[in-house]
Amino acid sequence: MKKIFLIFLFFLLIGVVSANNTTIYKENITALESGDSNISFSDGYKGYCIEWGEKSAEKGDTFYTDDNVDNNIKTFFVYFYPESQKDVIATQHMIWKFTDNKEFSKFNKTLYDQIITKSSTTKIPNEGSIPFGENQKMVFSFKNFISEFEERQNYFGYKIFFTDITCQINNSTVNNITVISPELLNNNSTLTFNELILDEVKNETDTSILDYEKIVIFSHQTGINTNWLIGCLVLLIIICLLFY
Repeated sequence: MKKIFLIFLFFLLIGVVSANNTTIYKENITALESGDSNISFSDGYKGYCIEWGEKSAEKGDTFYTDDNVDNNIKTFFVYFYPESQKDVIATQHMIWKFTDNKEFSKFNKTLYDQIITKSSTTKIPNEGSIPFGENQKMVFSFKNFISEFEERQNYFGYKIFFTDITCQINNSTVNNITVISPELLNNNSTLTFNELILDEVKNETDTSILDYEKIVIFSHQTGINTNWLIGCLVLLIIICLLFY
């Protein structure tokens, strides 16, 4: 009985660890057009090549996705959004600098240095939103598109839209919005509901004094801290070995 119980705990632990490290998703996404830069995909994302030198995607090529997205590129599209949308070729050249360390004719060294500086202090999640302008927020989603064909390029995928800010911040509610400080993000903490951070925002009755550059707003990132769960399972196994 003891052996059966321990075997059960072992496989449960393996399952939790595997789930926590899963980054590849089979979605059968197709390219809606051929090319390298800012092409459209069947799930509504746009994409830029992240493998200079490989063959461009052809219309109808299939892709799966992963969530290991370069933080420099995410910073470029979130905090330097207008610049990322001005010139498709210049944006592609900036991305190739990040992914392949290539510098082409439209590479902007000044902008590159600004992105690197911002990225070094800010970890951008793959999905989230930040205030944009006075009354709007930018809602963003990022992922990588991995070609089913070895000789084809992979792509950085993005989906960005803007909406009016509707969350109410007062002494009693934040409209089920989770607010996470950059300190938590930089410490690689699990993106979950954090009571302390939330209470700090609740107590701000004057929303104009909130420094929105220092918070990231999420409307969906919830869950349990799997590292804590793994620790409990390991401890339980040790106790069983000692006392049974």
